[in-house]
Amino acid sequence: MLDKVLDRNKVLKVEICTFKGRALLTATTHFTFPRGTITKDEGHRFEPNDSVIIKGKGLPVFARNASVVVIAHTKAGDRFSFPGHVAVSTEVQLNVTLSQVEAELLPDRRRFYKVNAEIPCVVTSITRGETHVAPDSPLPFLIGDINIGGIFLKHNELVELKKEDIVAVLVSDVSGDTELTAKVLRVVTTDTGSIKGYGCEFLFINKSQEEILANFINKLQRERRALEKAEASAL
Repeated sequence: MLDKVLDRNKVLKVEICTFKGRALLTATTHFTFPRGTITKDEGHRFEPNDSVIIKGKGLPVFARNASVVVIAHTKAGDRFSFPGHVAVSTEVQLNVTLSQVEAELLPDRRRFYKVNAEIPCVVTSITRGETHVAPDSPLPFLIGDINIGGIFLKHNELVELKKEDIVAVLVSDVSGDTELTAKVLRVVTTDTGSIKGYGCEFLFINKSQEEILANFINKLQRERRALEKAEASAL
């Protein structure tokens, strides 16, 4: 399967993220992805100095040799994670040299169910285009539903989010202070045009966060089934 991923014609989108999961750049066009690998008993590795190259205008500029993670989205719906470092970064081109380690296939988010529940959280930062804002005090929100692929944030009168905004969300109830990065995919409104909330997709979560979210969602499901069973027994 990894050989298919390394065919650049099979990669639809690449994301550049920090190792903590913060999305730095997404490209769906004007990028190249390496084809060849060194095949060994322990897996598939890149040739030395193979790079993901993104071209454009007004690209963010990153520090040379900064460590990043490349997420490759394929036509088959798979997501693969590749560690690397910034080799070239200008306003018109970004080159990320990929490390010679085996790629990681990220879990399929679709196998997890969505759970409706009011979960308190706070938004600690909002990125809109090239503008990044970190409010003096975190903005309180409520999560209306959650799955391992994303959340629905209920509208807060203190701030109005827009489609394509990237938000850092701190969800203490999940497991301590778990901060997740999400992108607003849609703004949901009522029949009268008032904003109900925002459908958000997690841009990148690491393996540990995937497990934390999965365990939390399973816990909510168990609690809901137990409550439904108790209510049925009381009838």
